[in-house]
Amino acid sequence: MEQNVYVIGDVHGCYYTLLKLIDKLPSDAKLIFVGDLCDKGNFSKEVIEFVMQNNFPCVKGNHEHLFEKYILDAVKKNIHSPWSEDIRYGGKACIQSYKGEVKLIEKHLAWIATLPTYIEVGKYFITHGFALDLYKHKDDKTYYNDFLLKRYYKDTKEPEVAEDIINVFGHCIFSQVQKGKKFFALDTGCSSGGFLSALCLQTQEIIQEKMDTRDSSYSVKELTLKSFNTKASLENIQNITLKGSCVYADFDVISHEVLLHIVHTYKDKGLQELHEMHKRAVIFPKQINRILETLK
Repeated sequence: MEQNVYVIGDVHGCYYTLLKLIDKLPSDAKLIFVGDLCDKGNFSKEVIEFVMQNNFPCVKGNHEHLFEKYILDAVKKNIHSPWSEDIRYGGKACIQSYKGEVKLIEKHLAWIATLPTYIEVGKYFITHGFALDLYKHKDDKTYYNDFLLKRYYKDTKEPEVAEDIINVFGHCIFSQVQKGKKFFALDTGCSSGGFLSALCLQTQEIIQEKMDTRDSSYSVKELTLKSFNTKASLENIQNITLKGSCVYADFDVISHEVLLHIVHTYKDKGLQELHEMHKRAVIFPKQINRILETLK
């Protein structure tokens, strides 16, 4: 393995933070990115161009996938999607960074189309989503979504794998880098005011840089049990929209603890309501999946 290989977590448009982090690394550092270069932060265009022009290896993240799928419709046809309108996705900031530069968008789209779902460096298996137990499926295209979207939570049991690999991934936000027996989770919430993190593959040293305030104003307000009416009837819960006249219109996302409370209180009807919330675009499928994992 080459010396001074560093894997960098989810940048999410935080260009100045990225440059500051790189300044902390050896001058001959070889950089690899775990994807999610774009969205949320203010400088998606600059980050993608920087990674492209320097030929840095990068795996595709779910936000590159959303970029591919929706940006030309939004910019050229004024056809919008949750990615381009819903604050939780961060696509609006990405679109603003391009200022209508369609040719540059198309150039970046062509590059994104070439990104792999994994990179291997020695025993390190670098992906966007948590893919420790997907190594045997690494070249199976039917697992494309899993490589981009599979999550690790602190209460997730680390799977036992026969392969001598260490999965380095992003996608799952933590306040600090998470280390398991055979994994490192590098997304430390840079665009939300956290840190951008880099892992040296030779030494497993973590280098971090606090978000530069120029990079992002991205913020979502989470509804927790502290603000939620725990005595609310199922009928009232069925009216939650997080917008308009909803009592929780000031919030952007519903916390796991609130969703778990609904299921514990209303059992099967509560779980069914979570699916209805998804249909109303109040919660994401990943939130339902986490509840189902918790209930196992």
